[in-house]
Amino acid sequence: MNLKNPTIIVGHFGSGKTEFVANYAIWLNENGKQPVVADMDIVNPYFRARELKELFKSKGIRVISSNYEDDYHFDTPALAASLQTCFESKDQTSLVDVGGDSAGANVLARYSKLLSDGKYNMWMVVNANRPQTSTAEEASRYLEAINETSRLKINGIINSTHMLRETTKGDIAKGDALARRLSELTGIKVVYTVIEEHLMPEMKDLKLAGEPFPISLIMRPDWL
Repeated sequence: MNLKNPTIIVGHFGSGKTEFVANYAIWLNENGKQPVVADMDIVNPYFRARELKELFKSKGIRVISSNYEDDYHFDTPALAASLQTCFESKDQTSLVDVGGDSAGANVLARYSKLLSDGKYNMWMVVNANRPQTSTAEEASRYLEAINETSRLKINGIINSTHMLRETTKGDIAKGDALARRLSELTGIKVVYTVIEEHLMPEMKDLKLAGEPFPISLIMRPDWL
């Protein structure tokens, strides 16, 4: 695990981004990292990390979101001043969930100067079954748009290809091929392949790009 602070997660709506963030935060916590989850997703009003605040609280994971942190359903572009510590402090493990498109990534631009040393991870979650990222070329254009808007650089790719509860081994293999091609086009490594836990036994004969990362569905019964 090449963990840097902060680790920023971006991805299109339906990519599985926030599901990955939720599972990754719990995994970090179980491995002694005690992460702070910063919810900067002002694009998608339905499936954001702050909805999990009570679950995270029970596990000792802190969530920072909007200025209206006590009302999880108050949708606003206002962001808490305490978010800045996630970009300034190197003493805490910060996991930042950013909005679902390049417009959502625009909120990162205000913090870009704090990350000028390049000591951060920014990983893009890709779902090959979403029309906006169904080819490596389309995903590459999307990646570049996020880079330009955020004034930061994506340095990792996460294959999170799925079809909700209908996800198959074939979907994951399809996403693996796209992620490999995207890596070739951009020079950016594949860091993880996300796999629902019940599918893990089927993956043994596949040589996947990136480290397999098993998840359980936390955000909702059907994975978004």
